[in-house]
This record gives sequence, C-alpha cells and structure tokens, in this order.
Amino acid sequence: MTFFNFVSAITIGSIAANLAISSNLSVQNGVIALVGWTVFTLLMGYLDIKSKKARKITTGEPIIIIKEGNVMENSLRSTRLDMDALMTMLRQQNIFAIKDVEYAIFETNGKLSVMKHDQKQAVTKEDMNIPINAKKYPISAELVSDGIINTNNLARLDLNEKWLKQELKNAGIASASEVFYAEIQQDGSLYIDKKDDDMVH
Repeated sequence: MTFFNFVSAITIGSIAANLAISSNLSVQNGVIALVGWTVFTLLMGYLDIKSKKARKITTGEPIIIIKEGNVMENSLRSTRLDMDALMTMLRQQNIFAIKDVEYAIFETNGKLSVMKHDQKQAVTKEDMNIPINAKKYPISAELVSDGIINTNNLARLDLNEKWLKQELKNAGIASASEVFYAEIQQDGSLYIDKKDDDMVH
C-alpha cells in the first residue's frame, strides 16, 4: 500500500464515520463527499497505472541507499531513515553486516529490497566452486515500460535509442510501442515482454 492509498483509505473511512454519527453533516453532503473522494481515488489509481510522471508524484521512486556495499548518505536522509532503522530492515532479511550487501533499494511501499554479494547468496557459487561470470552492468535496469523508452536509464548505462531499437529489431519487434516491459540484464542481454504477452529473451 502506498502513502496515497493509505491517506485515501483513512479519508473515505472518516467521511463514512461522520456520515453515520455526525448530526452536523447532512446525508446529501456526506454522500457527495464520499462519492467524490472515491471517484478521485479511482482516477488517481488509473493515472498511476497509465502515467509514469503521475506515478512519480503519487508514489515516488525507488531510492538506492546501498550501492556496491557503500551507504549512500544523501539517499538515506531523503528516505528519512537513520542507520538504526536501516540495520533493522536488513536484519529482518537475515543480513547482519552491510558489507554483505551489494545493493539495497528503498521501495515506494516502504520496504527494502536487497541484493547480496555473489559470495553471500544462500547456497553460494563460492561454496559450490562455480566461477562468477563477469558483469557488464551492476544491476538490471528498465529500458522500456508500457511502450515508453526510459531515456534516463539508457544514458546512465551509456546506451542510446539507436542501440535499443536495433536490439528490438533483432527480436522481431518493429517499435518500442509494442513492448510492455524491457530490461537490460547484468550480462548485457535484453529481456523483453511484448504487450501481447509473448515473451522474448
């Protein structure tokens, strides 16, 4: 549940409670307020699904707070977490040392997603003497969402739209508008989920 959903649920509940017990609120005004806020909540939910810009406003964006084993202090402050809170969230995932963490991302729902170092995964490659493949990128990243190219991520990875369009063409896709979701993998390969739900790897 996002913060907006939480606020909407409390607001609708408060309006319904006032409608039931308050003598100062007429039934007509109470019903109008209840219906109006419900419609507003549904509209915002629709925009949240259809528009990435609206989603950024209503739910925010995931924030990287640990990168390659280092705590990003400014990112940590922006989430209003301190080290005690961060360590508590890590311990809840059975992680007791920051050095075991390669990436930690504070999600929009208030939870922490953690990627451990390869050597610290549960049944590790190190324990099984499996060589660790070299990584072209530190973490998988979204390149297309609902037909819209994520130019920011392309720039961060030193890629461009020409490269992406060629990769899509190689996969038999004429345009990014046909793609529901595309993600660059750590080894440089591209995962593609077309809008018709035919998945290409």
